[in-house]
Amino acid sequence: MWLAFKLFASGALDAVLRGLSAALKWLLADWRNAVIAALAVFAAFHQFILNPRMSALVAQLQTSLTAEQAAHLGTVNAFLAASAQAQADAEANAARVRAEQETITHAKLADYRADLAALRARFERLRARDAAATDPRRADPAGLPQLPATPGRADAAPAQDRLPAARALSLDDALIASEQALQLQALIDWVAAQSAVRFTPEEPAE
Repeated sequence: MWLAFKLFASGALDAVLRGLSAALKWLLADWRNAVIAALAVFAAFHQFILNPRMSALVAQLQTSLTAEQAAHLGTVNAFLAASAQAQADAEANAARVRAEQETITHAKLADYRADLAALRARFERLRARDAAATDPRRADPAGLPQLPATPGRADAAPAQDRLPAARALSLDDALIASEQALQLQALIDWVAAQSAVRFTPEEPAE
């Protein structure tokens, strides 16, 4: 067995040496053979060594590029989502502000109309009282004619129907002045309530 292996190895070595010797003779026989051999060596290097490395490098670069593109796309999508959310929040806040302002306007207008109606009713009572005081034919609740108004009767009128500042004016002029004052006060109240509306969105609770 060992002898057979030695003979085989010896024969193989002799074959290799003879092949190398023949190849060397072939290379030296013509310079074009050397060029062909060099090209063959380069092709083998390119095919078995360079190509696999280049393929691995290209695959690595493609993987990196894909990951970078995915990260960039994720950033863009996150930005678009944040922009859409900000737009939605701004629209919701604007709608809230409009709703609060409309509620304030309706409430203040209702209050103004109620106060104006009460003011005009008060002046109507004043007109009726003055007309009764200057008309002796109008009877009192007991059915007797009322006496002409005396300086003391005006002081006996209910406090809510007295307008001390209006005595220098006619009732119509006093009513106009009172309506204008009421309108100005209602406008002031409306402006104050509108200025209290929060225009910025509420900060989320942490």
